[in-house]
Amino acid sequence: MRKYDYVIFDFDGTVTDTGEGILKSLAYSFEQMGQPVPDLSDLKKFIGPPIHYSYVTFYNVPEDEVAEYIRKYRERYRKIGIFECFVYDGMRQTLESLRSQGIKTGIASSKPIKLVYDVMEHLGLTGLFDAVVGTQFDDSSHAGKTDLVLECMQKLGAVRERTLMVGDRYFDIDGAKGAGVDSVGVIYGYGSREEFEEHNATYIIKKPQELLEIVGR
Repeated sequence: MRKYDYVIFDFDGTVTDTGEGILKSLAYSFEQMGQPVPDLSDLKKFIGPPIHYSYVTFYNVPEDEVAEYIRKYRERYRKIGIFECFVYDGMRQTLESLRSQGIKTGIASSKPIKLVYDVMEHLGLTGLFDAVVGTQFDDSSHAGKTDLVLECMQKLGAVRERTLMVGDRYFDIDGAKGAGVDSVGVIYGYGSREEFEEHNATYIIKKPQELLEIVGR
Protein backbone atom coordinates (compact mmCIF):
# COMPACT_ATOMS: atom_id res chain seq x y z
CA MET A 1 0.00 0.00 0.00
CA ARG A 2 1.41 3.40 -0.95
CA LYS A 3 2.10 5.98 1.74
CA TYR A 4 0.99 9.19 -0.02
CA ASP A 5 -1.92 10.09 -2.29
CA TYR A 6 -1.08 13.79 -2.76
CA VAL A 7 2.28 15.26 -3.75
CA ILE A 8 2.75 19.05 -3.74
CA PHE A 9 5.78 20.61 -5.40
CA ASP A 10 7.58 23.89 -5.10
CA PHE A 11 8.25 25.18 -8.63
CA ASP A 12 11.53 27.08 -9.13
CA GLY A 13 14.45 24.82 -8.30
CA THR A 14 12.23 21.77 -7.81
CA VAL A 15 10.21 21.08 -10.96
CA THR A 16 12.05 23.46 -13.25
CA ASP A 17 15.46 25.12 -13.24
CA THR A 18 14.45 28.71 -13.88
CA GLY A 19 17.69 29.98 -12.36
CA GLU A 20 19.30 31.55 -15.42
CA GLY A 21 16.33 33.78 -16.16
CA ILE A 22 15.80 34.72 -12.52
CA LEU A 23 19.45 35.52 -11.78
CA LYS A 24 20.00 37.59 -14.93
CA SER A 25 16.79 39.51 -14.27
CA LEU A 26 17.81 40.18 -10.67
CA ALA A 27 21.18 41.50 -11.88
CA TYR A 28 19.27 43.72 -14.35
CA SER A 29 17.20 45.16 -11.50
CA PHE A 30 20.29 46.23 -9.53
CA GLU A 31 21.86 47.69 -12.66
CA GLN A 32 18.71 49.64 -13.52
CA MET A 33 18.49 50.98 -9.97
CA GLY A 34 22.05 52.29 -10.26
CA GLN A 35 23.43 49.85 -7.67
CA PRO A 36 26.45 47.53 -7.78
CA VAL A 37 25.46 44.26 -9.44
CA PRO A 38 26.04 41.23 -7.18
CA ASP A 39 27.66 38.09 -8.57
CA LEU A 40 25.10 35.73 -10.07
CA SER A 41 26.30 33.01 -7.71
CA ASP A 42 25.44 35.20 -4.72
CA LEU A 43 22.00 36.00 -6.15
CA LYS A 44 21.10 32.29 -5.98
CA LYS A 45 19.85 32.90 -2.43
CA PHE A 46 16.83 34.63 -4.04
CA ILE A 47 15.56 31.33 -5.45
CA GLY A 48 13.04 29.91 -3.02
CA PRO A 49 12.05 32.75 -0.67
CA PRO A 50 9.50 35.45 -1.62
CA ILE A 51 11.23 38.09 -3.75
CA HIS A 52 10.29 41.02 -1.49
CA TYR A 53 11.82 39.22 1.50
CA SER A 54 15.03 38.51 -0.42
CA TYR A 55 15.69 42.10 -1.51
CA VAL A 56 15.15 43.41 2.03
CA THR A 57 16.86 40.60 3.95
CA PHE A 58 19.82 39.75 1.74
CA TYR A 59 20.64 43.18 0.25
CA ASN A 60 19.14 45.66 2.70
CA VAL A 61 16.98 47.30 0.04
CA PRO A 62 14.81 49.93 1.79
CA GLU A 63 11.14 49.02 2.05
CA ASP A 64 10.10 52.07 0.06
CA GLU A 65 12.31 51.02 -2.88
CA VAL A 66 11.54 47.30 -3.05
CA ALA A 67 8.53 47.69 -5.34
CA GLU A 68 10.66 49.48 -7.95
CA TYR A 69 13.38 46.80 -7.78
CA ILE A 70 10.71 44.13 -8.32
CA ARG A 71 9.23 46.13 -11.21
CA LYS A 72 12.64 46.30 -12.90
CA TYR A 73 13.24 42.60 -12.26
CA ARG A 74 9.95 41.65 -13.88
CA GLU A 75 10.54 44.05 -16.76
CA ARG A 76 13.28 41.73 -18.00
CA TYR A 77 11.96 38.45 -16.61
CA ARG A 78 8.56 38.64 -18.33
CA LYS A 79 10.12 39.43 -21.72
CA ILE A 80 13.27 37.30 -21.70
CA GLY A 81 13.99 35.51 -18.43
CA ILE A 82 10.85 33.43 -18.41
CA PHE A 83 12.17 31.46 -21.38
CA GLU A 84 15.63 30.83 -19.86
CA CYS A 85 14.65 27.61 -18.11
CA PHE A 86 14.29 23.83 -18.42
CA VAL A 87 12.61 20.89 -16.70
CA TYR A 88 14.89 18.92 -14.39
CA ASP A 89 16.05 15.57 -15.73
CA GLY A 90 13.57 12.87 -14.81
CA MET A 91 10.92 15.22 -13.44
CA ARG A 92 8.48 14.92 -16.33
CA GLN A 93 8.62 11.11 -16.22
CA THR A 94 8.22 11.16 -12.43
CA LEU A 95 5.12 13.34 -12.66
CA GLU A 96 3.63 11.13 -15.36
CA SER A 97 4.29 8.03 -13.26
CA LEU A 98 2.72 9.56 -10.14
CA ARG A 99 -0.40 10.54 -12.05
CA SER A 100 -0.66 7.14 -13.72
CA GLN A 101 -0.93 5.68 -10.20
CA GLY A 102 -3.85 7.98 -9.38
CA ILE A 103 -1.80 10.31 -7.20
CA LYS A 104 -2.90 13.95 -7.28
CA THR A 105 -0.16 16.51 -7.86
CA GLY A 106 -0.02 20.21 -7.10
CA ILE A 107 2.20 23.29 -7.15
CA ALA A 108 2.67 25.63 -4.17
CA SER A 109 5.00 28.43 -5.28
CA SER A 110 6.01 31.86 -4.00
CA LYS A 111 6.23 32.89 -7.68
CA PRO A 112 3.32 34.92 -9.11
CA ILE A 113 0.79 32.39 -10.38
CA LYS A 114 0.61 34.02 -13.82
CA LEU A 115 4.36 33.43 -14.30
CA VAL A 116 4.05 29.85 -13.04
CA TYR A 117 1.42 29.16 -15.71
CA ASP A 118 3.49 30.93 -18.39
CA VAL A 119 6.55 28.75 -17.63
CA MET A 120 4.42 25.61 -17.44
CA GLU A 121 2.90 26.36 -20.84
CA HIS A 122 6.33 27.12 -22.35
CA LEU A 123 7.71 23.80 -21.06
CA GLY A 124 4.62 21.68 -21.75
CA LEU A 125 3.82 20.94 -18.11
CA THR A 126 0.29 22.34 -17.87
CA GLY A 127 -1.53 19.01 -17.89
CA LEU A 128 0.62 17.41 -15.20
CA PHE A 129 -0.84 19.16 -12.14
CA ASP A 130 -4.28 19.03 -10.55
CA ALA A 131 -3.89 22.30 -8.64
CA VAL A 132 -1.58 25.30 -8.95
CA VAL A 133 -1.15 27.89 -6.21
CA GLY A 134 1.07 30.98 -6.35
CA THR A 135 1.19 34.62 -5.28
CA GLN A 136 -0.06 37.85 -6.86
CA PHE A 137 2.12 40.36 -8.73
CA ASP A 138 1.40 43.06 -6.17
CA ASP A 139 2.32 40.69 -3.31
CA SER A 140 -0.99 41.73 -1.70
CA SER A 141 -1.54 38.40 0.03
CA HIS A 142 1.98 38.22 1.59
CA ALA A 143 1.38 34.47 1.69
CA GLY A 144 3.99 32.38 3.46
CA LYS A 145 4.86 28.88 2.33
CA THR A 146 2.58 27.23 4.88
CA ASP A 147 -0.38 29.25 3.59
CA LEU A 148 0.44 28.24 0.01
CA VAL A 149 0.72 24.56 0.93
CA LEU A 150 -2.57 24.66 2.83
CA GLU A 151 -4.33 26.38 -0.07
CA CYS A 152 -3.00 23.77 -2.49
CA MET A 153 -4.13 20.98 -0.15
CA GLN A 154 -7.60 22.48 -0.06
CA LYS A 155 -7.76 22.62 -3.87
CA LEU A 156 -6.61 19.00 -4.09
CA GLY A 157 -8.95 17.82 -1.35
CA ALA A 158 -5.83 16.45 0.31
CA VAL A 159 -5.70 14.52 3.58
CA ARG A 160 -2.86 15.78 5.80
CA GLU A 161 -1.37 12.40 6.70
CA ARG A 162 -1.40 11.32 3.04
CA THR A 163 0.28 14.48 1.69
CA LEU A 164 3.93 15.07 0.78
CA MET A 165 5.55 18.46 0.08
CA VAL A 166 8.62 18.56 -2.20
CA GLY A 167 11.00 21.52 -2.36
CA ASP A 168 14.57 22.67 -2.79
CA ARG A 169 14.91 25.18 0.07
CA TYR A 170 14.29 25.16 3.80
CA PHE A 171 11.31 27.48 3.27
CA ASP A 172 9.56 24.52 1.65
CA ILE A 173 10.45 22.22 4.54
CA ASP A 174 9.26 24.75 7.12
CA GLY A 175 6.10 25.35 5.08
CA ALA A 176 5.34 21.64 5.07
CA LYS A 177 5.96 21.45 8.80
CA GLY A 178 3.56 24.37 9.37
CA ALA A 179 0.91 22.58 7.32
CA GLY A 180 1.46 19.36 9.25
CA VAL A 181 2.65 17.29 6.29
CA ASP A 182 5.79 15.28 5.49
CA SER A 183 8.49 16.87 3.35
CA VAL A 184 11.15 16.03 0.78
CA GLY A 185 14.25 18.17 0.25
CA VAL A 186 15.76 17.88 -3.23
CA ILE A 187 19.49 18.50 -3.49
CA TYR A 188 19.50 18.74 -7.28
CA GLY A 189 18.01 22.26 -6.90
CA TYR A 190 19.33 25.28 -5.00
CA GLY A 191 19.33 23.93 -1.45
CA SER A 192 21.74 21.69 0.44
CA ARG A 193 21.63 18.52 2.49
CA GLU A 194 22.83 20.53 5.49
CA GLU A 195 19.88 22.92 5.46
CA PHE A 196 17.41 20.05 4.99
CA GLU A 197 18.89 18.15 7.89
CA GLU A 198 18.87 21.28 10.05
CA HIS A 199 15.19 21.87 9.28
CA ASN A 200 14.27 18.20 9.72
CA ALA A 201 13.09 17.25 6.25
CA THR A 202 11.34 13.88 6.33
CA TYR A 203 13.30 12.72 3.28
CA ILE A 204 16.20 14.00 1.16
CA ILE A 205 16.63 12.94 -2.46
CA LYS A 206 19.24 13.42 -5.19
CA LYS A 207 16.98 12.99 -8.22
CA PRO A 208 13.24 13.22 -8.99
CA GLN A 209 12.80 9.48 -9.64
CA GLU A 210 13.52 8.73 -5.98
CA LEU A 211 10.11 10.22 -5.17
CA LEU A 212 8.44 7.15 -6.62
CA GLU A 213 10.04 4.90 -4.03
CA ILE A 214 9.05 7.25 -1.19
CA VAL A 215 5.43 7.48 -2.31
CA GLY A 216 5.21 3.73 -2.74
CA ARG A 217 6.54 2.82 0.71
